[in-house]
Amino acid sequence: MDPDRLHISYTMRQFADETWKERAERWTAKFYVPDLKIGSAEITRVIPGVTPNPRLALEVDPGYLERIPRVVFTKDGSLAPAVAHLNPTLLLLLESVHVTDEWRGKGVGMRLAVTALRRLAVPGTVAVCYPAPLHDHGPDEPCSYVSDDPEVRRPDEEAVGRLRKAWERHGFRPIGEGVYALALDRPAR
Repeated sequence: MDPDRLHISYTMRQFADETWKERAERWTAKFYVPDLKIGSAEITRVIPGVTPNPRLALEVDPGYLERIPRVVFTKDGSLAPAVAHLNPTLLLLLESVHVTDEWRGKGVGMRLAVTALRRLAVPGTVAVCYPAPLHDHGPDEPCSYVSDDPEVRRPDEEAVGRLRKAWERHGFRPIGEGVYALALDRPAR
């Protein structure tokens, strides 16, 4: 199956009276072919200068976005210097990418996530991600792999290194604390 021929559908749900004070505006991009789910991506949308203090909203409703808000926003919700110099009109914070086991390790999830980000983009959009594997356990629970030997690297460390290099191949660059960003331009049609 050609990954370029997969379908992407988008959904965004919120209460009609929702403000950005307590919840983040999250979009879900689902990747599929008829009768076969490939995966999904969660993307949080922020409009600088319009969205009330996104850092505070993301502290209340963080999802998987723990590190990104600290790097991208100041405590008062303004853009941090790492991103402000890009002068974004829209920020798309990639929260997570999941693909089914059949498609893992083939770069399909990343390619589809980048495509989904580009399709949601408007001129001046900056996409932000934190390349790291996701775990089914909670943030305060230990990983299943533990070693007392400091010479033994955790598999996650190796995965993070590979993921960072892969995101760099898509044009993302580090902006601080392992967070990466890319100024997106919509492809010409």
